[in-house]
Amino acid sequence: MSPTIAVIGATGVQGAAQVRELVLAGFDPVAFSRSGGAVATSAGPVRGIACDLGDVASLKTAFARTDGVFVNLPSTSFQQAEPLIAAAGTIGKAAKAAGVRRIVFNTSMPVPTDKRGFAAQDARHEMRARLWDSDVDTTSIEPVVYLDNLHQRWAWPSIVERGVVCYPHAPELEVSWICHEDLARLMIEALRRDDLHGHRIPVGGPQTVRLPELTAELSAAWGRKLAWESQPIDEFCDRMKRAFDGIATLEAERLIDELRRIYEWYNTSPEKPFKVDMTPVLEILPARMTPIGDWARANPLPA
Repeated sequence: MSPTIAVIGATGVQGAAQVRELVLAGFDPVAFSRSGGAVATSAGPVRGIACDLGDVASLKTAFARTDGVFVNLPSTSFQQAEPLIAAAGTIGKAAKAAGVRRIVFNTSMPVPTDKRGFAAQDARHEMRARLWDSDVDTTSIEPVVYLDNLHQRWAWPSIVERGVVCYPHAPELEVSWICHEDLARLMIEALRRDDLHGHRIPVGGPQTVRLPELTAELSAAWGRKLAWESQPIDEFCDRMKRAFDGIATLEAERLIDELRRIYEWYNTSPEKPFKVDMTPVLEILPARMTPIGDWARANPLPA
């Protein structure tokens, strides 16, 4: 019988990719979400379970006969942090009570070793701590920027309508862009290991590029000459505010201030938070990785 893996947040774009890759890797995923919706895969729909992340008893029941749990929680860049931090604790307690062997936590963003006063990162610190404290074998996988973000409302229209890759990255900023499928495969490799409890593993894609180099890769793959534009951070923040209007639970000005501060840090920090050397990571987690051009060809521009 294939191991059963609960994917929390399975109807989101990151969780859905994990469900698909788990199927391809021979696991039996179950899609946990607020709605309980199924997730489409190449092998057919994967069953969904509606879950209450505030209820240990119901989660324990839902985790019955589950071997592992993938944890994806909404971004605290746009949502209130306290309920989501509490949810991480609930997940850990329920997993422990149900006898789950392993948890893999997707932080969805870079998380430094220590807190830096950025609300979204600091909340991820707390979530990670709650899961580690559960006494379930837990690994934290910490991705940098997603290539898939280029398909979102704040980036895709500029590419399609203007032929411009517009992102709030300084021209010299080095970024190890990663796609959702690669993240999922790295999480699956972490799931297979029994010696990574308490480990935090920053991950990126197989290439580290600056914005002009990213644009050249996309131009070649899509067969269209693209320009690039280092978007002013204030303009990016305003676009994100509009993109999440009606979805975010944070007050707008607080949201914008946090985004502005963290993107200034991303662009100027000597730590280079978006740059990851994947050579040692792939020795631990030998996942197949996707070059930028291959990702672009699999996600073409509209005709």
